[in-house]
Amino acid sequence: MALLKTSNLALLTFICYLLLVRICRYRRVNKTTAKYARHEHDKLELTPQEAQQIVHDSLLYDAPLTMLLGFQITLFKVFGISSIAAMLFKSGHLMRETDLNKRLVDTVTLMSTILCNAFPPRADTDDASDPRAAIALARVNWIHDKYQIKNEDYLFNLALLIQEPIQWTNRFNWRPHSPLEKKAIFILWTNIGQSMGIKNIWSTYEEMEQWTESYGQKNMICSEAAYKLSRTTINHFVNQVPENLGLRFVAYNFFLTLLDEQSRFAMQLPPPNPIIASMIYILFRSRAWIVRHLCFPRFKPSLWVAMTPEPIGTITGMPRLHAVHLRSSGPYYYPEKKGLALSIQCLLVKFGLQDLHTVPGKKWRSEGYRLEELGPVQWENVGHEKVMETAAEIQGHPITGAWSLPMAQKRD
Repeated sequence: MALLKTSNLALLTFICYLLLVRICRYRRVNKTTAKYARHEHDKLELTPQEAQQIVHDSLLYDAPLTMLLGFQITLFKVFGISSIAAMLFKSGHLMRETDLNKRLVDTVTLMSTILCNAFPPRADTDDASDPRAAIALARVNWIHDKYQIKNEDYLFNLALLIQEPIQWTNRFNWRPHSPLEKKAIFILWTNIGQSMGIKNIWSTYEEMEQWTESYGQKNMICSEAAYKLSRTTINHFVNQVPENLGLRFVAYNFFLTLLDEQSRFAMQLPPPNPIIASMIYILFRSRAWIVRHLCFPRFKPSLWVAMTPEPIGTITGMPRLHAVHLRSSGPYYYPEKKGLALSIQCLLVKFGLQDLHTVPGKKWRSEGYRLEELGPVQWENVGHEKVMETAAEIQGHPITGAWSLPMAQKRD
């Protein structure tokens, strides 16, 4: 009898736990949906700032893994467009290991800054808010101006940045995006596109889907540049995986699984091993089920860049930012260890538990970064004044404070 009572109590406790997880899991998205219900009822358009706050629910709390995965897949899938692949291959920035590493980190850092920090206000306001998103946008524009990129290729890239995170979240996250979130993602990214000078941007999500499918069918074709870029990128990640137990073979097939048939065809890549592809799908779906039913929601945002960072001083006297996360493929902008942390790091390296080449140091810019410096190494020290001028136009007023460019430090 006592055993029966204990079993019943354990069962009741488990059921209560499941109910509590369920309530907490949907609390954030339900609260946001209720907050903006009037917009749907009265057909009011979301401002970019409102859209950004809505996007933060999934980007920083409910779906950071799948949204980041979708973003990274976008950086890969654009190789399938022959004109984009030819331009990137000609630049040479993605064919060398160190350059590829920095390109991936800088791209995600710039885009994360735009998405996470306060979206720039209209030019007719006097809002003196955090200028980092405006500076990041300006730096992206400055870098892109160095290349001859067709407006249609810009549009295709923009569409993937909207679609891929939504699609991967729908497939493998514990919940899909709500209609309000999809609308907010579309509004936020199309406003980013407008700030980048992209023309003929779609007015609806459905229009974007139709345009993207049509453009991909016509322009995602086999090319030697796409093949070489895809191989270099895959090898960059796969070579970091131990060769033991066929782990590199699994990692290689993981990348193939992430790409659709059309993209693989354009990059001349084979289909993934069906067994490994099935295992990857099962693992993603199992994770989604566990997170949805058994795990409490995230209470702190999952960040690539800090939203309210404390800048650090350098020998130049200019504030800089440190990375939030240690990059396994090279800890760019991560501070060097000190004291006990340094001793632990030395032990990990000595016993082969950490790769010496990924230890934070000057080669990885351990002093931190400034947004106007990000991009290919040869452009780190140029274009700063122009970037700040563009950022001021985007922000609607001159850039002042910690992230402005002191006169003594202006370089072009």
